[in-house]
Amino acid sequence: MEDAEPINEDSDLTGEPSSEESTQEPLTYTHDPGLVSVLAQLVDSACEDADTFRAVSINLRQLATSLNPPLPSAAERELVMTFGYSLRSTPIGSSRPDASLVPLDGPSYFPRSLNDADDQTRALWVDLASAVTHPVARARFADILFTLKLTENRRDAAERAIRAYLDTVGGSLQDHEQGFGLLRALTLARSVGLSDLEQQVASAMVDMAEGALLESNPAYVAVPLLDAIAVSPRKNKTQPINPKVDDLLDTALQAYAEAHVVKEVADIVRRRAAGDDARIQRASEAQIHALLKEADNGREALIKVYYLNEAASTARRYGVSHLEEVAVLRLQSAPQVEWKTLQTEFSIPSEIFRNYLIPYERAQTWQEALAYWFQSDSPSGSVPNNEETARNLKEVSVVEQIATTVKFGPEGFPKRVVSGEEDSLQRQRVRAASANIQLSGLLLASALDTIRARFGILSLEDVEACISDSGTHPFLAKALAKALQLYWVDEFAASVHLAVPKIEASARSILLELNEPVYRAAVGDADGQFPGLGSLLDKLEEKCDFDPDWACFLRVFLLKDGYNVRNLVAHGFMDEVDRKTAALALRACALVVVLASNEPAERDIKSVKDALAGSNGEES
Repeated sequence: MEDAEPINEDSDLTGEPSSEESTQEPLTYTHDPGLVSVLAQLVDSACEDADTFRAVSINLRQLATSLNPPLPSAAERELVMTFGYSLRSTPIGSSRPDASLVPLDGPSYFPRSLNDADDQTRALWVDLASAVTHPVARARFADILFTLKLTENRRDAAERAIRAYLDTVGGSLQDHEQGFGLLRALTLARSVGLSDLEQQVASAMVDMAEGALLESNPAYVAVPLLDAIAVSPRKNKTQPINPKVDDLLDTALQAYAEAHVVKEVADIVRRRAAGDDARIQRASEAQIHALLKEADNGREALIKVYYLNEAASTARRYGVSHLEEVAVLRLQSAPQVEWKTLQTEFSIPSEIFRNYLIPYERAQTWQEALAYWFQSDSPSGSVPNNEETARNLKEVSVVEQIATTVKFGPEGFPKRVVSGEEDSLQRQRVRAASANIQLSGLLLASALDTIRARFGILSLEDVEACISDSGTHPFLAKALAKALQLYWVDEFAASVHLAVPKIEASARSILLELNEPVYRAAVGDADGQFPGLGSLLDKLEEKCDFDPDWACFLRVFLLKDGYNVRNLVAHGFMDEVDRKTAALALRACALVVVLASNEPAERDIKSVKDALAGSNGEES
């Protein structure tokens, strides 16, 4: 059922003031008991042949024009608004499925939230609840009385509403309106303990769900009903569930083609059939087959790949190995997704480059220039600044707030589905850091190019000796020196493939020097091993106060939530490498390499931690 939302004031169809009326002062209703019989007749007439509750509002406006004497505008507005409220159900799969009358609380202009109704309007509702006769009208007014506690005996109001909702079945309301009325009736019966009526409502829901399945009605009629009646309301006083529900759920698994609907039904079956492995297996298989069928029907490669990946992951989640194999094989042979790149051009002021390169152009020696490069700030920028940018971007992007993002790996297969509030914010954090990294990559590469232009291609031995003078382990110093030399001869891919693995080795060396427990001991047949880079960075941040700006850069540049350079290099997907990426990899490598000491070198723990917490990783 639709949620109640504020509606455009200019729309005559929903009963708000016309453009002429909207310029006047807001209408204030004063209750007149003498008009109740006239209003009740008007409401009953408006309910005749109405297919939705909101259609009653439209009918009321049209019928009111023929009254003589005319109906007070304020009274007309209150009646129109009364039928503007909606029934909203909990999402499919909730632990306690129910339906409520909304909006209960503001802000809402039309219809006004129920709790914001004044005493005059409430008096109108109380009187009309006893005067109207049409089931739709009786259901609406009795439900309002129950919701707002406008009667001393709420149980009586609930019973009146329940019976009215039952009487709407088979009438002019659309099937989904009748269905949500029954959901609301079930909620009311359970809330006040009307067990006999609860069973009567549940039986009507079973009949309606069965009819919807037989007539191939839309899934939003049958599925919410099955979801609600498949759940026992109380643990201690469980009502028997009609055994027909299981048969209807099995029918529903085969009746609908849409994968998202079959998933909802399968979730209901899995929840209800706990312990019945055969039924759960059949439900999971039906869900996977629906996903495979969606892939068959997909006209675009991206859609096919998405559904095949969903089928494979669903099969793996529920242990349906034979269908997982089918989905994976089809995924691997699926058509290649044709990616389109959206480019945005912007100009970087030349002053940024000129100012940045001043130290490198004025350095007296290459050692001095290289020292400037080793002391440059984190390419990803400041963490607090990125956080502010991320929150601002998230607030202004409607798509970001509602969309689900599927991330693809370099092999063209879906890698991760990203959704939710925190995922959205984290994605914006990565984007903010990435924007800084893009610019910093150009600057770092320009600085290295300037060093080469001024001092030529430096010898491996000289650069290695320069780096080793900081106390760095000779093995790591030689690797960094070689990676720098490869950059200067334009072998960018070779430079990156040499530098990136040494980042993890250096981080591990630092933690071992600090005697932090990082090694995972052997258990059973599993070999003992060191954890991956992500876990090492966690340790550096948690135990060693690693500079958060640099930790952010290493994560975004190297790990899966960002550029994922570490895994691309490790798995052979980093074929084409530009100078910017190579410069960033070298900067990441240089950061941790200069902190990893030669084993014979004597350094106390405090000096190492001070270096880690510094803005550029430089030892004092």
